[in-house]
Amino acid sequence: MGHTAAFPLLRTNDLDAIFSLADRILALSVPDSRGGTEVWAEVSSRAEVRRLLEAVPEAEVGEAIRKDAAAPGDSPLPFGPCLLFMELPGADRARSAALAALGVHDRLEVYWDAFCWPEVPDLGLEWTWNYARLQVSLHHNGTDFDSPWTEDHTLFVHVGEEERAVWVAAQVGAEIIGEHTIC
Repeated sequence: MGHTAAFPLLRTNDLDAIFSLADRILALSVPDSRGGTEVWAEVSSRAEVRRLLEAVPEAEVGEAIRKDAAAPGDSPLPFGPCLLFMELPGADRARSAALAALGVHDRLEVYWDAFCWPEVPDLGLEWTWNYARLQVSLHHNGTDFDSPWTEDHTLFVHVGEEERAVWVAAQVGAEIIGEHTIC
């Protein structure tokens, strides 16, 4: 896929506003089966993994993760702290899965990448699935977990060119609210 430029479009502590904007952006896009919808969490123990999988039972994870979660106790994971990737059965499950996971974990990221950006002939932008991604960072303002916990959540649109980010924002009544990050 290559590197994307992630542009922040909304920073708020209102989860409904974040997911409403995500829904409006996804409505602009063209569905594509090459991607998926995932919730990510930084975890360091079997108990954390177990709580997240109980909160989001429909999530698909690797077999090794399921085995580690099934081990009794709260011992550290054998491979150390890591990111847990929970694949969801559909984009429509993102909001409820994120809310359930937030009940047991303090910081998450939600990613949608099962879509294509549409063609925008007036701007010379072609239809593309490259660089098409949407991200919501829950309780942090960065594109990764290196940023500190905050009460706010941030929505990022990932694109290959700034013109597309500006176009996407304009179509949903938003605007770019900060510098982009290369991911």
